[in-house]
Amino acid sequence: MRAWEALGVLASRWESLARRLPPSAHRELAALLARIREEAPGGPDAEELAERAVAAVLGALPEDEALGLRKETGPSRLAGSPGRQAGGFDAGDLCMLVIDGNPMVGPVLGPVRERLLGAPALPEDEARGGTHPEDRALLALTDSRGQLRYPAFQFDPHGHPWEVVLRVNTLLGSAEDPWGTADWWLSEHVWWGRPPSELPGTGQDAALWAAGLDAAGLGEGD
Repeated sequence: MRAWEALGVLASRWESLARRLPPSAHRELAALLARIREEAPGGPDAEELAERAVAAVLGALPEDEALGLRKETGPSRLAGSPGRQAGGFDAGDLCMLVIDGNPMVGPVLGPVRERLLGAPALPEDEARGGTHPEDRALLALTDSRGQLRYPAFQFDPHGHPWEVVLRVNTLLGSAEDPWGTADWWLSEHVWWGRPPSELPGTGQDAALWAAGLDAAGLGEGD
């Protein structure tokens, strides 16, 4: 599965590659990765799709850069290697980067993504069932399959979002940085010795708002 593994190398280089690929190559790669996402590494079409995805990237790059990547992703470099490549990136990481724009990939950010996704959450249809489309302040995280998950702490027992959560989410920029916002909510806070996500509905809205102001650099004395 060398071509499949080579996608991990591309994922590890994606920040620089994305700036060099023309829009047409981006679209072709995204379409192929969408099909790859439906295949397991051992699926009947996996290797062919992976080869086409690698070729779509290499064929759109300047010759010297493409040559360097061909050497890095060639059979001699990948022979006998594990499914994860280039320091811990894999094909799934490339799918998340290209299709979802999800930066939480690789050996450092990938475990953070999994920790945050491990918190109780609602699927998109269930979360939206008790809200309105204009509730854009709701925090949504994208899983490895591209599905949106809404951390459950945002909702009261009736499925409606807590007003203080929406306000703090907006303050922290949940639309622009959902992962950073989720990390704030789901990590132990020095003020309480427990995550802020445990506090909605406990009568501590004012304290949550103050903590949000502090996290956003807008607290007293900032």
